[in-house]
Amino acid sequence: MLVLIVSIIPEGPSLSVGRLDKAAHLCEYLLFAWLLVQAIRATGGREPQSRLWAWMYATSYGLLIELLQLMVPWRSAEWGDVAANAIGAACGAWIIRGTRTDA
Repeated sequence: MLVLIVSIIPEGPSLSVGRLDKAAHLCEYLLFAWLLVQAIRATGGREPQSRLWAWMYATSYGLLIELLQLMVPWRSAEWGDVAANAIGAACGAWIIRGTRTDA
């Protein structure tokens, strides 16, 4: 919910340096997908499916937010943001797979 709110409020002065905003998108969705994997595991989800569902959900959420930004006059949507979201979600779901929450 916080990601949605921050994504549609009016922007202040631009603080992005080069493509630093893409790195921020990547990190946000890495954490988001990792948390989703942990939540799915905690409810009894199986390993391969939990990663796939977490990636699909996080990537779809990122795409939805970019589509919403198309309709908000003070925001802009970028395909680069969608790509950074999807890559970050993949990193969160698959690369950080050594961490387990179960004892």
